[in-house]
Amino acid sequence: MDHSIKARIEAGEKLSREEAVQLLETPVGSREYYELLYLANQYSRKAFEEKGLIFAQMGLDMQPCGVNCKFCSMAKDSMCGKESFIRSLEEVAEEAKALADTDIQDLFLMTTAQFSQELFLEYGKAVRAVLPPDMRLVANIADFDAEYAQKLKEAGFTGVYHICRLREGIDTGAKLEDRVRTMNAVKNAGLELYYCVEPIGPEHTNEELADEMVRVHDYPVGVMAVMKRTAVPGTPLAEKGEISAARLALICAVATLTARPPRAMCVHEPGELCLMTGANQLYAELGSNPRDTEKDTRDGRGFSIDDARNMLKKMQWGVKSR
Repeated sequence: MDHSIKARIEAGEKLSREEAVQLLETPVGSREYYELLYLANQYSRKAFEEKGLIFAQMGLDMQPCGVNCKFCSMAKDSMCGKESFIRSLEEVAEEAKALADTDIQDLFLMTTAQFSQELFLEYGKAVRAVLPPDMRLVANIADFDAEYAQKLKEAGFTGVYHICRLREGIDTGAKLEDRVRTMNAVKNAGLELYYCVEPIGPEHTNEELADEMVRVHDYPVGVMAVMKRTAVPGTPLAEKGEISAARLALICAVATLTARPPRAMCVHEPGELCLMTGANQLYAELGSNPRDTEKDTRDGRGFSIDDARNMLKKMQWGVKSR
């Protein structure tokens, strides 16, 4: 490892794009690889006080989505006649109330881009009403403007998951400038922005990954993440395959040291190795899921709260309670 980069890491400094690229070139299995994983784990264990976090995300609908991402099971070109649905407000509020009695810290509501944003505000208000005041409520929805950001805040949302996905506008139907505009609206409204480098496939370059790792330097991001792409059958990018667990661990370590998130570092899909390379936060999922073809991901690949709790404890992370 370059001595100047190591010195900056040990001094607690965020890394530059060029430094991130250099670290991402580290050969898996080399001495430098394990040193990098150690440094990221050291940062997280200290910054997060040996405590892990569990978040939950609820998918509200499954509809043919016009943004048509090439990795998503709900893209209009990939649904292949699967039945569309929107979960009822009453069902979502009931699920949220049950989740509020668990170990989760933050609850995310996720929709396709087809979901009515005005209707989404009503769902948000209903969910907020059944959550403890100290539980964060996070929106994971399509692009929006500054006015809508204020409406989200008024409805009781505390944050928004919104990112510039890898190869935005190429592998997705979204425009990069719209994604950035939404992120700026989130920031200016005083909402918490959650960020992630995703969805990572074998074809993505180190430069592309580093671009998204340093983008968070322009925003007050408390929770950072990395996510590998799942090869969902029937989606155009499935044939490109998936990255290895060892590669994801390297990316997780570099993202941790580049962003130095103050509240949590997430990895997805959940994996034990990454819980020793910077990550301390996992998601439990229910409802629709862009990486699953089941109506409710609990019947498919969805990770449960118990799964998350057990994995954190197995890797010697305590589970933080609210």
